[in-house]
Amino acid sequence: MRECMSAEVPAKMLAHIDRVVKLAGAFGEKYDLNVSEIKLAAQGHDLFRALSEKELLYKAQNMDLDIDPVELSSPVLLHGPLAAIELKERFGIKDSQVLETIKWHTTGHPEFSLESWAMFIADKVEPNKIAKNSDLQIVFDIASDSLEKAALTYIDIRIDESLKLGLQIHPMSISTRNALLSKFDAISNK
Repeated sequence: MRECMSAEVPAKMLAHIDRVVKLAGAFGEKYDLNVSEIKLAAQGHDLFRALSEKELLYKAQNMDLDIDPVELSSPVLLHGPLAAIELKERFGIKDSQVLETIKWHTTGHPEFSLESWAMFIADKVEPNKIAKNSDLQIVFDIASDSLEKAALTYIDIRIDESLKLGLQIHPMSISTRNALLSKFDAISNK
């Protein structure tokens, strides 16, 4: 898949993907997860990230993708769902967990597995992203203890940023945050 992607994906994006694959694999090994599944999701997650908003909307409409109003307002959010469809149809990826991880890697999902969280967190805290935004270091640090707590921290950071900037928040981010909070509340109430 990497070879096919290299002809279509800009070099800077490929470098990001390579860093995510490496870090996601490290998280997988640390937590004794399915590393091959994690790396496959990481390899495909940003297949369409470099497309323009116009191209993303065009692809989404041509693929008959249901577009949430938030995605219409911020089409970059479509790159994950579109990549999941493309990887299934063009590359023959059948693993539903890998496809769901790719589909929801921007917002997270309430039913994410630890493998999905490993890829999600790696995408958010690969070294270049931390270098550009030191606020993400805390997410990386928390990931050494809990991928799910790191995910909640990241989602909270993004929601705070969106609120300060007056941006819309994807409903799946809210659902994911609520699911994580419920999980941690249930654990603390035992």
